[in-house]
Amino acid sequence: MAERLDKKSRRKAWILLILVIIAMLIPMRRQYKDGGTVRYDAVAYSVVKRHELAVQEHRRGFYIGTEVRILFWQVYDDVEFVPDNIETTLSPAGDDTP
Repeated sequence: MAERLDKKSRRKAWILLILVIIAMLIPMRRQYKDGGTVRYDAVAYSVVKRHELAVQEHRRGFYIGTEVRILFWQVYDDVEFVPDNIETTLSPAGDDTP
């Protein structure tokens, strides 16, 4: 009888472990209003698909690319700044006067 209970408790433990692992892999989607960035967060990983408005060296543009993190370590990053097609430069003060 004790051996049978031991098998049942092991089986329940394995089922619980599998359910916890599955729960760690289900992402939650967040969409930002910064130009189209979408972020998928789960306990075990996160994926960020960037399309973010940005200013770099007094030029308008976008950060475009993908970042992947697994357990706090960044494993992939191809985010780059893409300047806007419109030839505008911003003054260092931040206003739109050239």
